[in-house]
Amino acid sequence: MIRKIFIIFIIFYSHNLNATNIRVVDLDFLINKNSELKEFINKIEIDQKQHREEFAKEELNLKSQLEKIEEVRLILNDNEIQNEINEYNKDFNIFNNKIEKFNIHYENQLNLFKNKILQIILELLKEYSLNNKIDLILDTKSYIISDNSINITNNIFEKLDKISVGIDLEKFK
Repeated sequence: MIRKIFIIFIIFYSHNLNATNIRVVDLDFLINKNSELKEFINKIEIDQKQHREEFAKEELNLKSQLEKIEEVRLILNDNEIQNEINEYNKDFNIFNNKIEKFNIHYENQLNLFKNKILQIILELLKEYSLNNKIDLILDTKSYIISDNSINITNNIFEKLDKISVGIDLEKFK
């Protein structure tokens, strides 16, 4: 009986001697508070402004096209009305496709930029881990509660803020 207790004590005690060195980092904070990301989003908004104005004009044209169909509905026969409706639907689908391509383009640009930031963060975390003999780094969303002393977000943020992401905005065409 004493032997079993002694073995359990040795296992428990030896586990504590080899405690895992753990740190946490807030990846969302590091990505979303990055100064270059803020500049990149500003560039996107500037680039989008001209396109949005063009889209607004096209939308007004579609609206007037639809109003025209309603006005001539009583004058035209069914085939002519159907032709007008088909033409409107074709123009409307083209417009929707432009909007979809527009949205996808900027979403892809933003994701590309954020992925590049994430790669840089991972390299910084790897370097930090090696230099400080850290066994495990968790995202702040991956644990419930801990001592704030293991949070290395600010350390990584300071280093990240000094590194250029090096991605330029590809304008929508």
